[in-house]
Amino acid sequence: MGLRSMKWDEWIELDNHYLRYHADKAHRIQERGDKCCATAPEAWDAAIELLEELTSYLPERYPTMFQKTPTGLTNLVTSETFDIKQRPLPEDPMAMCARLVQDDLAIMIEKPDGEYYLLAGAILLAGFWRLSDKYGMRLSEIHTSGDVPGYKQKLEKGMMNFFRRLKPEDPVLRNNYFIQVDDSLPWSHSIGSEDAPSVSWNTAQKDKAIENHFFRSERQSLRRLPRSGGVVFTIRTYFEPITTVVQEPYVPGRLASAIRSWGDDVSRYKGKEKYGDVLLEYLDRKHEEQVAAGLEVEKEDEVRSYPF
Repeated sequence: MGLRSMKWDEWIELDNHYLRYHADKAHRIQERGDKCCATAPEAWDAAIELLEELTSYLPERYPTMFQKTPTGLTNLVTSETFDIKQRPLPEDPMAMCARLVQDDLAIMIEKPDGEYYLLAGAILLAGFWRLSDKYGMRLSEIHTSGDVPGYKQKLEKGMMNFFRRLKPEDPVLRNNYFIQVDDSLPWSHSIGSEDAPSVSWNTAQKDKAIENHFFRSERQSLRRLPRSGGVVFTIRTYFEPITTVVQEPYVPGRLASAIRSWGDDVSRYKGKEKYGDVLLEYLDRKHEEQVAAGLEVEKEDEVRSYPF
């Protein structure tokens, strides 16, 4: 699962793209509503707890962006005020949470059968998956329905054990990455319309120009809420053109090596057949240019440290 411990001040990451993410989310909440944001009755307490946690955490962690108020907080960047104590709330609590941060958010709730179910979410910038497809599913079904490579054989048992053991004081982080062949952060229209009955890489155009290739990395945190016991995912997406990320030393060679290491199942899952030839040729060329300019490949571990 690639998990590592998380320091508390690392829970939420905000950056200079905040307003863009905020605008995208606000537009999608208005446009798509409960297709993207939903809270089941069993998850209501957990969603409220998450909202309370964010309104406490953000003014402390980002005091120039948020100000605590008697009833919630004020977003100093957007001039929005959030009253989290009024009842009924003005909108779904997960939508309110989503308006505060750049992350997508999901809460898994344990039912009496001992299984964890996705019962609350604000999935607005996921790119490749829809809350409406996964809402109400148990943990294993979410991954098997999405054909996650090796899940049944390698991950299912370990993930279930991890969820049951996760403590509020021991949050964790993990990272993953994808290649996308269009420039849309909220939804990758290359794999089909967001409202299509089903979506897949089969609809994507093959061998698009490198300028259409984007690196999409997710930083996921997992923690158990102390009062309700729900397990919260924060999913922070970083989205950059491939032509930008290759400017960093060592990245072209490292990314090319990683893509070549994918097995057939991972390659199908990540759509490699649609972009692999163009992307690898470009990455190899950029790597060769860096080496020719004096990059010392053997010193990568000394000068670059990656969490994944």
